[in-house]
Amino acid sequence: MPLDQVPPDMPRMPPDNEPYPPPDVPHMPPNNEPYPPPDVSHLPPDDEPYPPPDEPHLPPDGLPRCEDHPFPPEPPAPPWQNPLKALDFNQLLQSARLPHLQRDMGFICLTGDDLERLQNPPQTPCRIDNLCDELAISMFLALQHSSEAAYSNIRAAVKKRYPDSEVPSLHCIKKMIADLTGIKSIIDHRCINSCGAFIGPWADLDACPICGEPRYDQKQLQRSHGHTRVPHAVFQTIPIGPQLQALWRERGSAKSMRYRNERTQQIFDEIRRNDGFVDAYDDILTGSAYLDAVRVGRIKPGDMVLMISIDGAQLYESKMSDCWIYIWIIVDHSPEHHYKKKHVLPGGIIPGPNKPKYIQSFLYPGFHHLASIQRAGLRIWDAWSDVIFISHPFLFLALVNGPGLLCMSSLVGHTGKSGCRRCKPHASQYYPVLLKPNHYTVTGCTHDDIDIANLPQGTSTHYVENLRIVMASCTQAQYERNHLETGIVGPSILLGLELDHILGVPECFSSEIMHFSGANMASLYTDLWRGVADCHAVTDSVEDWDWAVLVGDVWEAHGKSVAATHPHLPGSFDVLPRNPVEKINSFYKSREFITWLFGIGPGLLYGVLPDKYFRHYCKFVCGLRIMSQYRITPAEVIDACELEEMYYQRRIDRIHFIRPCVHLSNHIAPEATHVGAPSCSSQWPLERTIGDIKFDLRQPSNAMANFTEICVLRCQVNALKAILPQFDTNDNLHPHGSFDVSDGYVLLRGWDKKPRQACGLEATIISDFLHCPAPKFRRWSCLRLPNGQIARSAWREKESAVENVRTSRNVKFHVDGIDHFGEVQYFTQLAVEDDEPDDSCTHEGDNGLRIINVKTITAVVAMIPHRPTLPSGITEDRFFMVEKAGLDITLTGVEVKDDVPDE
Repeated sequence: MPLDQVPPDMPRMPPDNEPYPPPDVPHMPPNNEPYPPPDVSHLPPDDEPYPPPDEPHLPPDGLPRCEDHPFPPEPPAPPWQNPLKALDFNQLLQSARLPHLQRDMGFICLTGDDLERLQNPPQTPCRIDNLCDELAISMFLALQHSSEAAYSNIRAAVKKRYPDSEVPSLHCIKKMIADLTGIKSIIDHRCINSCGAFIGPWADLDACPICGEPRYDQKQLQRSHGHTRVPHAVFQTIPIGPQLQALWRERGSAKSMRYRNERTQQIFDEIRRNDGFVDAYDDILTGSAYLDAVRVGRIKPGDMVLMISIDGAQLYESKMSDCWIYIWIIVDHSPEHHYKKKHVLPGGIIPGPNKPKYIQSFLYPGFHHLASIQRAGLRIWDAWSDVIFISHPFLFLALVNGPGLLCMSSLVGHTGKSGCRRCKPHASQYYPVLLKPNHYTVTGCTHDDIDIANLPQGTSTHYVENLRIVMASCTQAQYERNHLETGIVGPSILLGLELDHILGVPECFSSEIMHFSGANMASLYTDLWRGVADCHAVTDSVEDWDWAVLVGDVWEAHGKSVAATHPHLPGSFDVLPRNPVEKINSFYKSREFITWLFGIGPGLLYGVLPDKYFRHYCKFVCGLRIMSQYRITPAEVIDACELEEMYYQRRIDRIHFIRPCVHLSNHIAPEATHVGAPSCSSQWPLERTIGDIKFDLRQPSNAMANFTEICVLRCQVNALKAILPQFDTNDNLHPHGSFDVSDGYVLLRGWDKKPRQACGLEATIISDFLHCPAPKFRRWSCLRLPNGQIARSAWREKESAVENVRTSRNVKFHVDGIDHFGEVQYFTQLAVEDDEPDDSCTHEGDNGLRIINVKTITAVVAMIPHRPTLPSGITEDRFFMVEKAGLDITLTGVEVKDDVPDE
């Protein structure tokens, strides 16, 4: 590729003679104290970037590549300077005149923290010598989803059989787990209306500064004559420091934490081989943002890389039960591990039921703690190398949806003027319209068409300049003008962290594909096609919308078609899409939208949408499915300009069609090169975590407190399993009666009780395959694939009533470099010469059978029947294939829910 075509954010190469990191030595850098010799004598000191940035591998721009002579050396690059470090917080605080800006600065200027326990981590493996204690912990973990009475009853039964045993009570075992792991929550007071928390600058207040509600129970205060202060409400934060230390306290867990450094070395090798490109964007680590941070020394080998994800959760659909939760994701684990339940670490819970008005105050304890260990360093004992090292956790990304983005970034959001946005005449809301409307004269918005290939990108340097302008506002009117032009409401709470250990503001915030696909774009398309989008009463008419075809009987028929697909969708497709005609306004879930519009939609809308809109829709679905993959090779950017031309048509009265999600589609594909595959930085892990915790709720009358307790216990149990892996059991890995085929394939029961003899065409196919008469064999009904899906067989599924089956016997398999699709008749084991005994018989139409190796099966798919009219004018019965979007993300540890295997 010519140098002038190399993307500007392409990561720079480490020098050929100095790989990153040295693979044969401990990977933690020294921190003013050397490691025991001779292991780390060649590691760089803390103040030296690693790998050195002043020996670039790529030639300077404009220099032609030449194979017969080396590149001339490039002048040494100046040391990297963090733009955020140019901020003088004392000066900002002094310049802040408006109350809310002073409040924001109060929650950013963090002060010390008690790190004594964190600075002296245990330096020996954790052991439990008392067998009764070990039994009690095993009982407790096995009964996590049961009632407290279940543990007490089993404990009583054990003591009855073994009177001398001393099995701890439930209270004692919970305290023991907390003491073993060192993980305890921080409890702080909050407003009873969830406005804010009494912490930081508000720590000494006796009433909420927002709503005025008293902090303490007034009746208790009066009865005790002011001596007993009982808070009306509290919230809990689980510090991240002890959880990180626990991940290194056992040899196996400590070894798995080395993945990031090993993978970083491999990626730099790929870049060297591929002239500056990675093989594929399949992880956070393959993006230029991470690689550049490593290259300039911002992320050192011993630093752990974190992501935070925050969102709201409604615990019950039928009652007010909203709360907010944030989690930590540890990027140092490999992708198949760091999204698993035991490695997703809850960080804090903000109880409802009201939405928090100043969420920064609730984030203060967790961020305060993180800032402290970033600044002072977190002492960690590495059980694998038996050394103490200092880690400065690096906050890489903040994964948030729209409301969360406004809270954490303190930016105006997608409806503000800043950037390439335009508004309607005499309106205050702005829209991300790339194409300039016809006859458009709104002051400040008359810029020409925006080139999709040259969209402006936010940087920390630009943010610092604009923040100074906003903070210097002397009056409310001046502030309104400044924040309109800059897009900044106030200082981001991320500025309270150690600035050298965050990616940057706004660089920390990336596009979020879960809400983009599962709610935002789905809502836009359905509103347009149903003709319910806002329509100007004078200058526009729904009757002129030739795309508005899902109305009346057509909409009713489409809803029934969606519901009719239920028996054909495998269990691994999670929630079935309900009839949208009846349920679209009743908590329609993200997964339902995705399966409906971006799975079965193209098949059901064929011949319904006008051709040009259908073609555009299919292109969008194709692009979205590419971006939903875990592994992405260079792909087309989703072209939002085409959507603008078709629907908005440069009309001023249709500017509102271009919602913020349309703008987001322009950024998702380019961001894959910056922070890796979008699915790796989505909020799906948080969504799954919320679902798992809601499953454990047992007392609806006190849902908030129970939800919080479950989160704290989840952190403690995760740490316990890290330091004592004997308690980390997975009962579903190889269920009773299963057979491990290897490479992640497992045959599951049921099976034939007695061997059977094949006959007819089936026997002929088997004989031809084995080159001998067909032997007797047993059939297996199910096969679990490496991605977690369960492929079933026609043999057992056809024995059940259609309404009780979610068809899972249709599969995709890869043979000779080509994808094929087939219907599994049954699985069996046949002795063959090449020692590949596990094959399946699949049915291809009515013309015959074919035997394939089960390891060629890559996915369970849905085959949906429909009766389209083809371009030739012929109407006939056909099937269209639907594959679960983002299926390969399950290989990264996101669990797939499927039906219970046959017994």
